[in-house]
Amino acid sequence: MHNRIIKGELESAKRTIRFFEGILRSTNNGILVTDATKNIIVANEVFCAFFDEKWRNVIETNLFVWLEQLDDNAPEQWAALVDNVYHNGFCQEVNFQRTTPGGIKYFSVNASLVENPDTQEQGIIVSIWRNITRQKQLENEILSSERLAVLGKVSGSIAHEIKNPLGVIDSSAYYLELKLKDADDKIKTHIARIKAQVKKASGIIQNLVDVVKMKEPYKEAINLRDVIETLLTAMNLPQTITVIKNISDTIIKADKEQLEMVFNNIIVNAIQAMDNIGILSISAQEAEKDISGNKYIEIRFHDTGPGIAPKNRERIFEPLFSTKITGIGFGLTICKMIIERHDGTIIVESEKGKGAAFIIQLPII
Repeated sequence: MHNRIIKGELESAKRTIRFFEGILRSTNNGILVTDATKNIIVANEVFCAFFDEKWRNVIETNLFVWLEQLDDNAPEQWAALVDNVYHNGFCQEVNFQRTTPGGIKYFSVNASLVENPDTQEQGIIVSIWRNITRQKQLENEILSSERLAVLGKVSGSIAHEIKNPLGVIDSSAYYLELKLKDADDKIKTHIARIKAQVKKASGIIQNLVDVVKMKEPYKEAINLRDVIETLLTAMNLPQTITVIKNISDTIIKADKEQLEMVFNNIIVNAIQAMDNIGILSISAQEAEKDISGNKYIEIRFHDTGPGIAPKNRERIFEPLFSTKITGIGFGLTICKMIIERHDGTIIVESEKGKGAAFIIQLPII
């Protein structure tokens, strides 16, 4: 009789364990339980995947091993979270982030205190980790759209008000250049500077207009390899830049001029990032079909520059964002708009000291 009772209790315990294991596996959120010394006593596979690790490498380790892989003083943030939990019994919506080669992952964490009725032990905390990366991306896209909407309202008047005085300055510089043909080199240098800066300012205004009034692409069948080869020849790159090409003959339906604008911008940015010395690798190969069975071409521009800082990598396609001393941050915004209007995608991958890679995917006919 006694053995049957023990056996029944063991079976009941096993069923309870399987039940809770099923709960841990079924949720899309990371679940973590830590003791008073911050050691991990329970973790599901979702939480482990946030750190690209297997369960066996996470369980029974100290939480601070993983907090130190997060950004922005995560251990200090967790300490503040724990103080809040001890005081109130719970803590909601504390945000963490982790920088990876593929981009930044964002997490929202809720935590609660587990009280042991037998020992009154204070220290076991259950935390729920929710991946909010896509939500953050959507928020950034909305912010970009709002910025473009504001630019759209003011771009016309700005272009009109600034173009007219620039035209007068340019005409006056041309007149002075004609009248002062025999002037000394110093005067000629200053006139040339005036004309160069007028041209630069006009280009900025045109970029502003292009962003908010981008024409719909005129799509026709083009050979991608021919487009890239022709562009590289026309750009006349510095001899200190080595270009490695691996471009397949692929026919796509696209606006040739708009694609040239995208490729030109990315190549110029790569050369500037390498300070005119380095290797630019350009590849264009047919990639695997997507989940809908559609074919697409993957075009990759990889430079050997210093790379892009993690905090900037998420923002480089935003309008008005730039890390350069000159320019106002429209180039990559235009690139993104063009590629998306071709039903494609553009992303950037970068690690510090290992350069940057801009990856474009476009559908194949």
